[in-house]
Formats: sequence, structure tokens, C-alpha cells
Amino acid sequence: MDFDGVKVTYAKNIEKHNFSLVVSLPIDNNANIKTILNVSSHLFDEKVECAAGKAVVSGKVGVKVLYIDTDNITNTVTDSLTFSEQIADSNITADCFLNLGDVNLVNSVLESAGALKINCDITFAPTLYLNLALPQNNTFENLIVKKSEITTNTIAGFVNTNFDYTTNFETKDSISKVLYYNAYFTPNSVAAFDGYAVVEGKLFAQLVYETAEGEETKIKELTDNFNLKSEVRLDGVDKDCALDLTFALDKSKFNLNTEIEDNNCVVTVTHTICARGAMLKPVALDLVDDVYSVDNEVETSLTSREFLCEPQKECAQDSVSGEISLADNEPAIDEIVCNLDIQPELTNTYIKDGEIFVEGLVSSQLVYVDENKECRTKNCELPFVINTKIQAESAECAHAQISVCDCRAKAKRGTIIELEYALNICVCCFQKQTHEMIDNINLGKPLNFSEYDYQIFLAKPNETMWQLCKRIKTTPDNLQLFNKDLPPILDGGEKIIIKR
Repeated sequence: MDFDGVKVTYAKNIEKHNFSLVVSLPIDNNANIKTILNVSSHLFDEKVECAAGKAVVSGKVGVKVLYIDTDNITNTVTDSLTFSEQIADSNITADCFLNLGDVNLVNSVLESAGALKINCDITFAPTLYLNLALPQNNTFENLIVKKSEITTNTIAGFVNTNFDYTTNFETKDSISKVLYYNAYFTPNSVAAFDGYAVVEGKLFAQLVYETAEGEETKIKELTDNFNLKSEVRLDGVDKDCALDLTFALDKSKFNLNTEIEDNNCVVTVTHTICARGAMLKPVALDLVDDVYSVDNEVETSLTSREFLCEPQKECAQDSVSGEISLADNEPAIDEIVCNLDIQPELTNTYIKDGEIFVEGLVSSQLVYVDENKECRTKNCELPFVINTKIQAESAECAHAQISVCDCRAKAKRGTIIELEYALNICVCCFQKQTHEMIDNINLGKPLNFSEYDYQIFLAKPNETMWQLCKRIKTTPDNLQLFNKDLPPILDGGEKIIIKR
């Protein structure tokens, strides 16, 4: 009995991993901080190296702070810090692939008097792709084997690439200074072709800038949505691949240009979008359903095995809304300036009655002017539970990704903030299949051909005349004696009569 192994993809979630970093940002000694309007951070240049029982995640975390100094001038300061963090899990192997998935970052100011120190709490929600070796082909002498075919998937390779996308803002305002820029990429579909992939999605972007209106300098916000369709070169990809990718903007590579065209101020922003994930190729497995003996009784033992097959990636859009109230001692809101640093976090994904539900939290920082004309910030958190309306009969959800594709904030009676977020949810689920595989065969005692005058054999599928003669130990002339008009290649199951 000969077993040929095939590596089959198995995707599973592992426990979330948390760690913290402290980033010190250089502030001009002559510009003391009066008010911090916003703190945001992001990861870039991530790298994951896997070994037995552990993985090392390295990269950089960039931090951006928008603040007002003691001279009432609005400024932005940025810096970055290199990190290396180890994730321990017994399921991790040297040849597996670990996709970090959605990364959540929460920032807090440790010190702002003189020095500026920011604490970054970072959470990974990794998805692990394991390669499991399963038997594929079985070869038995003197047996007729009935097989059934299923289609599963094997990891063909890993994707770690990026591509550029440029957007343009147009406004009648005369922009004197760009203060802050936020962007979120929401993928809608990824189609694989030979050597490349076509990525479609939306880029939600916010631009906060200063414009001179008489002697008053005021922060204004300009938001826009950009439809994105880009062709990405991916070596090793073919049209039969299924691509399970996670996208992120490399915010360290923003290129802001401002120019005047036709009395409009045009702000050109070039982004670098990073794609990371797995390429899955379909593989057909022949599973033994039944075995027939041509010369003796056969005893078999069966093992029931479960396969995760045919990954199905679906995207859906939905919206969540809610209200955040100011504290009793906080002045009422006069004007909302902008809603920055929007961070969606997925906390749970489950299947109920054939539909997929996702739970999560959207956090952001609202910048507003109060009734005393003071600029203030408010941390907003909005929990949600969404029925995605994606059908998932007989499926086990592997993982999900969530991103914000639009946001709205307005003040209600000056003390209540109404929030609404449009979300894009991409879910990758696997269909469950259970098959019985023969894992042990006992052929019993071989028959003695000399005890019989005539014998009947069953031909094997695609067996040639020469192969048949060799297997049943006879000559072509003896074969033709009682078996007229046999085709050169047999279909399998034909009764072959031999006289000894």
C-alpha cells in the first residue's frame, strides 16, 4: 500500500496577542503644548517569521500627534519606533503562514510637559494557515478500487507586496497649511489572473487643513471617497487561485502636494497600499470509497475525516449608529471640526442559522469647538453586532476583516454626539465536508491458481491488455480464447475469463 501525501490548507484563528510600546516624539523646546487634539498610530514594514511553536513579528510603529501650542498655532509632529515581538502558540510550525489580520492600536499620552511620550497598545488577531499532509493515492494489487473526488485547497505561496494609488482633493478654499490626513482602504473584491490580481475597493480619506479668513485661522475638514481599481503584479498567481488578502495603508509613505488649478486648491495624495495574505490553489483528492477483491476477500477499516474545502470570500456593507453624551461638567458643542483616528476592531465572528454575525467596536477621536470657543477632543467608542446577510450553510468561518468606509458625526442639542459609521465586512469561510477514507487493508491469504480450472477477474480502469496479462499471469493467446473483442484499453469492471 502506497500513500502519496498532499498538503491541504487548514485555516484557524489563534488567540489574540497584546503588547505595548512607548514612543517619544521630539517637540520644539520653544513650543510648549497647550492642547492635544489627536493622537494616532499605525504599523508598517511588518515581517513575520515562523518556527516550531512560535512566531516573531517585527516592524515599525509610527505615531502622529496633532496639537495646539501656547502661541495658539496648530502643529503636527511624527516619529516611529522599531519593534520585535514573539507570539507563542503550539499550532505554529516552521512552514505555516501567519496572517496578522486586523491590527488594533490604542494610544494614550503618558507625558506632555516638555517631552511628549505616547503609549501604544497593539493587538494582533492572527489567522494561522497550516499545511496538513493527507493521503491521496492508493495502489493495491488484485483489487478494484472505487474512488470519489473532492476538491480542497493547498497554499501555493504567500503574498507580501504593495501598490501605489493617487487621489486628488479639490476645494475653493485657499489652503495655507495641511494639518492632518487620515485614510482607510476598504477592499470590495480581488480577482486572480495569471501573474497578477485586480483589486477593487474604496479609499475613504479625510483632510484637515488651515485656511486664512481675514485675521482668523480656522481648521476645516474635507472628506471624500475614491473608487479604486488597480492591477497588482503577483508572481506565482494564476487564474485558478483564491486570494485571501489583508490590506493596509502604509501611512509612512504619504506624499502630500498642494497646487492651484482653475481657482481651485488641489491636494494630491499618493498612497502605498500593502497587501499580505495567502494564495490558495484547488487540489483534487481521490478518496477510496469501496474496495472489491478480484481473487480473495478483503478486510478494510475506515476513518472518517473532516475537510475544510472551497474557501468562500464574501463582502457586505452595513452601517452602525449610536449616541455619545458629554459629561455634565463639559461645555456644550458649538461646532464639530472633524472625527479622526477611526479604529474598527472585530471582537467575535460566529455562525447562527446559516448566517454570519460579527461583533466589534469602532473607536475614534472627535475634535470640536465648545460654546466657549475652546478646541476640545472627545474619545468615542461605539460597540456593534451585525448580521452580515451572508449565507454560510455548512460552513465554518475562518476569519473576518472589517474596515470603515464612511463616517458621520453631528451634535444634538449641543450635549449629545450622534455617530454613524458605514462598515465593509469581508468574511472568509470554509465549507465542511466529511469523507470516509480507508486507512488499513488486509488482503488475507493469496489464492492458489492451480486449484481452479477457470477463473474470473475484473479489469481495472484504463488497464491495457499487456498490463492485464501481467497481473493475472497469462498469455495474450490464452486471454483471447474466451474474451473476444476486448478493447485495447479497458474501462474497468469487465469480466475476464481465463482457463488454466
